[in-house]
Amino acid sequence: MLKDKILRKLLLLPLLLTVIPVAAQSMLPHVGTAGTVQDCGLTISGKVLDHDTRTVLPGATIYIPQLDRAAIADAYGNYHFHHVCQGTYTLKVSFIGYTTESYSFRITTSSVRDLQLHSDAAMLRSVEVVSTRLLSESQATEVLSGRELKQTRGLSLGESLEKLPGVSSLQTGPNVSKPVIHGMSGSRVLILNNGVRHEAQQWGDEHAPEIDALAATELKVVKGAAGVRYGSDAIAGTILVNPSPMPDSAGISGNIGLIGNTNGRMGTIAGLLQGRLKQQPISWRLHSSLKKAGDSHTPDYNLKNTGFEEQNLAATLGYNKENYGAEAYYSLFHTRIGLLSSAHIGNTTDLLQAIDRGRPEQTGEFSYTIARPYQDVSHQLLKLKGYHTTGDLGKLLFTYAFQQNIRDEYDKDASKINPNAPELHLDLMTHTTELVWEHELPSAISGSMGVSTLWQDNTYEGRMFVPFYRSFTAGAFAEEKWRRDNVQLEAGLRYDYKNMDVKRRDRENNLQQPSYSFHNLSGSAGALVDAGYHFTFGANLSYASRAPHANELFADGIHHGTASYEKGNPDMVSEHAVNVSATINYHTNPKLNGGISFFYNTISNFIYLQPDTVPVLDIRGSYLSYYYKQADSRFYGADLNLSYAFTDKLTLDTKATIVRAYNFEEEQYLPNIPADRLNAELQYELGELGKGNFSDSFVALGGLAVARQNRSDKQTDPYMDAPESYLLLQAEAGTTLQLGRQPVELSVSGNNLLNTVYRDYQNRLRFFAAETARMLLIRVNLPLLFKTRS
Repeated sequence: MLKDKILRKLLLLPLLLTVIPVAAQSMLPHVGTAGTVQDCGLTISGKVLDHDTRTVLPGATIYIPQLDRAAIADAYGNYHFHHVCQGTYTLKVSFIGYTTESYSFRITTSSVRDLQLHSDAAMLRSVEVVSTRLLSESQATEVLSGRELKQTRGLSLGESLEKLPGVSSLQTGPNVSKPVIHGMSGSRVLILNNGVRHEAQQWGDEHAPEIDALAATELKVVKGAAGVRYGSDAIAGTILVNPSPMPDSAGISGNIGLIGNTNGRMGTIAGLLQGRLKQQPISWRLHSSLKKAGDSHTPDYNLKNTGFEEQNLAATLGYNKENYGAEAYYSLFHTRIGLLSSAHIGNTTDLLQAIDRGRPEQTGEFSYTIARPYQDVSHQLLKLKGYHTTGDLGKLLFTYAFQQNIRDEYDKDASKINPNAPELHLDLMTHTTELVWEHELPSAISGSMGVSTLWQDNTYEGRMFVPFYRSFTAGAFAEEKWRRDNVQLEAGLRYDYKNMDVKRRDRENNLQQPSYSFHNLSGSAGALVDAGYHFTFGANLSYASRAPHANELFADGIHHGTASYEKGNPDMVSEHAVNVSATINYHTNPKLNGGISFFYNTISNFIYLQPDTVPVLDIRGSYLSYYYKQADSRFYGADLNLSYAFTDKLTLDTKATIVRAYNFEEEQYLPNIPADRLNAELQYELGELGKGNFSDSFVALGGLAVARQNRSDKQTDPYMDAPESYLLLQAEAGTTLQLGRQPVELSVSGNNLLNTVYRDYQNRLRFFAAETARMLLIRVNLPLLFKTRS
């Protein structure tokens, strides 16, 4: 109970943060040089506009000589001066292509002054003004990049994305993590890896995305249905895994990264080499990484057979002229993952005793050995892309991609006939094409329209789980944005036709060949408004439908990684989701920045995995039992992301997420929904140390608080009650050491520093073992520059 009270107070922290800055603005009056009392908490703000058209001028410079301070108008033309005293000030405004002008005002209270500039016709004939918008979508969007992304190096893609509000992960033991957006995962979360829709055996809760997170320089999450552009099944959201742009200047550069993890004694080495030719517009890039980890451990015991190893390789070749270009990309991802051996149990009595025992029967000593049960997964991706500009109106792009995903599952007990063969071999091949015209019309309209196809062939050998099937999907879409002054309106529409032919044998060995056809429609409409004072409001209404996957229709067997037995339902129909979201952002301020977003998602025929009350006994052992079920459901909640700068060096970042999910047909909560969570971090910038030998130094201390999932009962969790709430202490420090001309980036981060014993509700193996103990991640990165770019 005491822990719950502490968590409730922590969850109120974001609300306090919104109050603190307001209170801080009530500054005490200052005494001026003449003895008069002055208010120095005033603000001068407004917009910079074109005198004739009243369009905003992003990037315009405003300078106040009396204060020797300057500001730059943001993407919406806003400028802002805080903590100004009463007095008369001159605002000098300048912008390329416009005559510099001065405005003088006497300020006695906080004032809004719009500043207008007259165009310089002579200059405008030869100058092109380009601006960058702060926001491009009305939907809630989060980005992980820069130092924040570097702080996640060494973690899986799913664990890295947990840094963002609204995103959690579905775990299977200590080494498998799958991203979850607003309580939904699997095929409802679309992942775009280097611009290609990632297609693998993603139906499995323990099938982590086969993507090397070390190759990405930006992770972007668009929350809510984003199916218009990428496919109607992206009901929960879209994750974009983006590498850095290809080099645009002649020269060679790269970096080498080393990462060590104390829990599991993991070692990682990653290297990147890239360049561009001097005489030809040809650029290239090579990236590779190797990982090896042994058994993880909890504060009390070793987790036997939980090591893993991973090898990754990626190569890119690009040719880019002004009006046309092409790019070829190939990547290979291979991993071998050990599975907690004590979760695979011989009979039902032992299974129930293992759950009651609360810890694995077999723990053993630390080892790098990966024994049965384990999985061996490889994923190949080949992408060919070309583009041609269509005059000043836009660009025509064509992309073809081939993917092959091979998953071999080795049971705990090997076959006596062929002991080296996997008990299940899955092979999924995917071909995708996409033709898109991205355009920007003179009437302030921009957008894209195009067509896409997806063809898949799934085969297997060994024990049955997912049947043979071939699937073909064809879609057409169009989405447009209209923007003028401080308002952006957007709308889109997409139609998808999907055909799936299945071949399987039932329990009586009868051959079944059902065929399915689905017609799915998706659409969205949204608005983004700049309300001034650095406030933006976004609202979006979207509709999407998702056809059931082959496993939801025909699963009938052991789900190896989660040590469970799953059964599908061939009568499933498409899900239909209506999502409403609203976002408020407060940005580009000296102290408080951040945003809050709300969502309400109504899904008819929502498909989910329902735990059964009785385990299944198979010739391979006893397993927890689940079956696929459909019900009209609703998801709703909020995400909060706040940053408050106490000083130029001391900043508090806070992120919180609340999700509620409810089956309103049966008036029951849905299982496996993330509990309320709050992540707060206090970061102090040390800057340069040691006479300039150390730069960009920082230290950070924070904590992750996760509440107990109280919306759980015997219906949602018949095997074990939801685990208690927990609080984890985290810390990080980093610097850049200058060794001659070679910078060396060093950082160390720690998680669960108090060695807390806990279990997470979203870990499918929480029935058998606790979460991992204290973990230290040590990172060394060497940026390399072999030739100065010209």
